[in-house]
Amino acid sequence: MKKIKDPALFEKIREFLTEHLPIIKKDSPNTVAAYRYTLNLYLDFLQEVSAKELSDITSLDFTTKNIVAFMDWLISNRKNKAPTANLRLVHMRKFCRFLMGEDVLRLAELSAIQKIKGFPKECADEVHYLSVQEMKLVLSQSDTSKRLGIRDKFFMYLLYDSGCRVQEILDLRVRNFFIKNGAAQLHVIGKGNKFRATPISNELIEMFKAYCAHFHRNATQDDYLFYTIRNGIPVKMSSDNVQRFVEKYGAKARNQMSSIPHIHPHLFRHTRAMHLYMAGMPLEMVAQWLGHSQMETSLIYANATTEMKRAAVKKISTKENSVFADDEKFKYKDNSEIIKQLYGLS
Repeated sequence: MKKIKDPALFEKIREFLTEHLPIIKKDSPNTVAAYRYTLNLYLDFLQEVSAKELSDITSLDFTTKNIVAFMDWLISNRKNKAPTANLRLVHMRKFCRFLMGEDVLRLAELSAIQKIKGFPKECADEVHYLSVQEMKLVLSQSDTSKRLGIRDKFFMYLLYDSGCRVQEILDLRVRNFFIKNGAAQLHVIGKGNKFRATPISNELIEMFKAYCAHFHRNATQDDYLFYTIRNGIPVKMSSDNVQRFVEKYGAKARNQMSSIPHIHPHLFRHTRAMHLYMAGMPLEMVAQWLGHSQMETSLIYANATTEMKRAAVKKISTKENSVFADDEKFKYKDNSEIIKQLYGLS
């Protein structure tokens, strides 16, 4: 195996991916995977444009000039769109800040990297969401005379009502559905290991009890709220499983209402956020509800279409315009592969 020219760099990459992000910063596995993918892309770029082998890459290759060229390469060679390329830039900035903190990168170089501008968006962010009637139809598709139908109904209502990310729902334990004095809260650990309590509509309390009567008769408070049986053992339900039944009910609803698009779990989150915003919830509160660490992330809901603005005048707090049954208002190459394996890049 060819000797690595700058072993300290690759050791820092390993530390960044296996210690700094997941342990120090408490980033999720998906976030770590995204950073790993970006760093692999940058290393691929350096090998392609500089005709270097992976083992020849050093910290001196992490420069403003190279990162600007990397951004152009993503657009021209990989045909990435501006938002994707800009996300890679965010990842590179964060990694370079880490290198500077570890005395691997000079402050002057980091300062120049931080000034790199992303590509302008070709158009404003567009939020895809369901109307109230479309959402009601999707939620009504499960057959509650069957055990799995009871589970699927409760899952979808909880996904919508809470506005949670699907992984946040899958990570819930029984104890996280908290009921006190006839009111319910969902205790959620979101991105960055941040806690938030989300109020849950009264209708879901009975759904929760009916669900537990079938799926948690002998449960402990630490059991996963949603699970599947594998080799006779209850294990946390996978997001693939959720995607399957959500798509199934979406297709059934589409047969009855052709305006319903392809349904995926994250659409429930966008829909809930938009419904809350249309109902008059301040954008700052929508951001808190969704667990956004920066309010700017929620600004997509404020970029409303004329149609949405017109609909907002009516609100959606009446029985006919509510998802719920009653009149409740919305409240809320070889050696290279070995090197990658050694340093956490694969």
